[in-house]
Amino acid sequence: MKISIRRYRPDDRKAVLAAFRSNVPAHFPASEESWLRSALDDPDGPLFVVVEAGEIVGFGGYELSEFYDLGTLVFGLVRADRHGSGIGRALLAYRLLHMAGRKLRPRYVTVDTHPHTAGFFKRCGFIEIARWPGGYRSGRDRVDLRFDLTDEAVARLRACGWREAFARDGTA
Repeated sequence: MKISIRRYRPDDRKAVLAAFRSNVPAHFPASEESWLRSALDDPDGPLFVVVEAGEIVGFGGYELSEFYDLGTLVFGLVRADRHGSGIGRALLAYRLLHMAGRKLRPRYVTVDTHPHTAGFFKRCGFIEIARWPGGYRSGRDRVDLRFDLTDEAVARLRACGWREAFARDGTA
């Protein structure tokens, strides 16, 4: 697999929406598409796409708090036919390293997700900090997770690359 990750551009919109729709309803409720459209139109932080063989196969971004030592991952999706290929781990590592290089580098990175995808983040070194039954307006349960963006974690990501940094046994 040879992929590249770059900043989202407005002409990527159709492919990003198609990647999102490929994950409905298994990973996202259809009602979240309006939020995605809003995020694409007026992002609160940088957004990225993953390109493989000239096609957009992943999308995600993050936001940084000006008041808290905190970064928040937004979206983070891989086209359904590419699940399990390592693209999600690569995009996650890219976003964490991008945050680590910012002037307002966060100490902690959070993400909220559904229970069926929380395991992915746990395998990548995130710890569960809260579980909210019916926590989304769609009625789906919500899991909040946190990653400690320590100097050691950043060094490991830089030295090992995403494949080794996110070991399959859940250590990061």
